[in-house]
Amino acid sequence: MEIVTTNTQDGIILHGQLFESPNKENIIIHIHGMSGDLYLNSFYPAMEKNYPENGWSFLATENRGTHSITQFNTTDGRCINIGNAYEKFEDCVYDIQAWIDKAKELGYKRIWLQAHSLGPSKITYYMTNTPDNGIEGLIWISPSDMLGLVKDPEGSKDHSICFEQAKEFVDNNEGERLLDHLLWGCYKLSANTYLNFFEDGANTGIFNYKGDLGWDVVNKINVPVIAFTGTKDEGIAPVIDAYEGMKILESQLTNSPRKETHVYENGVHDFTGFGEDITKRVLNFIQNK
Repeated sequence: MEIVTTNTQDGIILHGQLFESPNKENIIIHIHGMSGDLYLNSFYPAMEKNYPENGWSFLATENRGTHSITQFNTTDGRCINIGNAYEKFEDCVYDIQAWIDKAKELGYKRIWLQAHSLGPSKITYYMTNTPDNGIEGLIWISPSDMLGLVKDPEGSKDHSICFEQAKEFVDNNEGERLLDHLLWGCYKLSANTYLNFFEDGANTGIFNYKGDLGWDVVNKINVPVIAFTGTKDEGIAPVIDAYEGMKILESQLTNSPRKETHVYENGVHDFTGFGEDITKRVLNFIQNK
């Protein structure tokens, strides 16, 4: 394993863990979800071992949404606090592009993007905002319905509290102020970030399993896609039955030349116990078996 760094267009220095295959032409770049990191996901160990053994390097990456509040160094010598609490969703394009540029700098020619939780929304948004990016395919691990999750019966309780306070803080020019209430009992967000993620029309609304917000972004994806969820996946199950959700997802990938979805019985959001199987299915899909 090698620690690698890259610089975003707006000057943030990011770190990643690179697990290299002897074949240094193929790479899978992983983008984590809300407050995630490049170390702690139950499926990482299987990928760190099995992807390289089967001809694909694996790059687990930081993005500006790493952890709740994270201090990043910048290319002009500053330290700035971002993390999930202060990130802006649309800035994911800078982070993803920086990692793709790094992969190309290292000589990789075949690049797949993999992501978890909020991450699939980020890589899908990236794909539709950067034409001719050269990405060969996408791996969605829990493509979560971000707006649906704050509107379901449980999520709406948190949303009503957080949304009203976020609007109040922003109206008082306190957009960087952290909300008093934790979203879903665990996420501490600033007022600006909360509204950026969850107000009506937010760009996080990529996967809309109830259909009321449309599937315009997903409809534009024109590369192969493999997706995973579980019957107890907190990113999808509160909104819709997992099997039904994956059927809808496949039907909306209207421009993808090849798509495949999988549902794990009793699978939860971090996919504990399913890392080996996910990795095997990804490799088979990439190799078109």
